[in-house]
Amino acid sequence: MSEETKNTPEVTQENTEPQLSVQQIAAVVQIIDLSSERGAFRGSELSAVGNIRDSFASFVEFHVPKEENPTDAPSTEGTEETSE
Repeated sequence: MSEETKNTPEVTQENTEPQLSVQQIAAVVQIIDLSSERGAFRGSELSAVGNIRDSFASFVEFHVPKEENPTDAPSTEGTEETSE
């Protein structure tokens, strides 16, 4: 009976869909960039690697929330100093 309880977590893990986060995909883009800088790819591989890198970078850019530009509406209320 103890063997049945040991197998239960394994079955659950096998049935769970693998997940990727946007941060993990962004890390892959950084790894590709770093590998390219260090000369890890042959010339004949560069276009394929570049296409995948661009696809990942576009995916990350699309899914990362855009930051509001804080300089559009600066709040100067209470931040100005007066010299007397």
